[in-house]
Amino acid sequence: MYYFYFDSGTTNTRACLLKGGTILNRGEIPVGSRDSALHQNRAVLISALKRLYDQLLSESGIADTQVADIYMSGMISSPSGLTEIEHLSTPVDFKKLKNSIVTYYEADFFQRNVHIIPGIKTLPQGMTASVETVVDANNMRGEETELFGILHRCPGLASGRSIILLPGSHTQAAFLFDGTIENISSTITGELYHALAGHTILGSSINGEKCTELLPHMVCMGYDIVHLYGFNRALYVVRSMDLFAGSTLSERRSYLEGVINGGVMDAIVSVTQDKPATIAVAGPHMQYDIFSAFADKLFPQFKITEVPVTPSFPFAVEGFLSLMGF
Repeated sequence: MYYFYFDSGTTNTRACLLKGGTILNRGEIPVGSRDSALHQNRAVLISALKRLYDQLLSESGIADTQVADIYMSGMISSPSGLTEIEHLSTPVDFKKLKNSIVTYYEADFFQRNVHIIPGIKTLPQGMTASVETVVDANNMRGEETELFGILHRCPGLASGRSIILLPGSHTQAAFLFDGTIENISSTITGELYHALAGHTILGSSINGEKCTELLPHMVCMGYDIVHLYGFNRALYVVRSMDLFAGSTLSERRSYLEGVINGGVMDAIVSVTQDKPATIAVAGPHMQYDIFSAFADKLFPQFKITEVPVTPSFPFAVEGFLSLMGF
């Protein structure tokens, strides 16, 4: 029995053809909900998904009739996705997420049912925040499936209290107790770094070779400068370091990572109220190094651990398979 799974984000969509718990074929396209939003036409995204679906099936010699079910997660449930589905309200455990999967008949391209895994939010169902309370509103679409994939891979995190950090364009911190997602803290990180590198004068000070060494003391310096002089001034210091301090590219990049990711630590502290906790970083190794630098010098109440990343078997796919019972 074959299954097909889409993990569709804002800018990219990944897909897998699976048989049981085995990935038979996989693909990725640079199309996401942003494309539908820009064109104000959902068909832009849905047609691209169908082309990717047809391509992977053709490459594998599989017919559409042999695929038992199609599942989707991520921004596919957003207003610019396949169809809008309200987020589930925290707390959310494995059973609640599995029982909340929505079946939707897509009539124009797939012409069959697809099953959509909803996102999660920290607001009550059917309610909106006010301008005064919106600071407490957090949400995720797609990361909820990754989280249950991480818990499947690292079952120790499903016991007691844990914080799982998912770095990316938007960094999500999930606060769990015995495997239940109780709270979320959402921040912009990677997307901000790339915007600064590609669309501001700071780009000339941080662009260059692909990989550089991460320097923990510079990461912490970035955090300190933000809290002494504010975010805007802290950003400009990157330029000053380049013009007047004879700094290296590693120093400037490490400093900027501290400026940007320091806000993630502040958000975590606001939830934990300075209580000791373990933070499991599920992402590139450099992200583990960044948060280890913070903990070693500035936040000794936090223990930082690293969740092993397997590029050939993403967390989202493992989460989907766990929901399917594999």
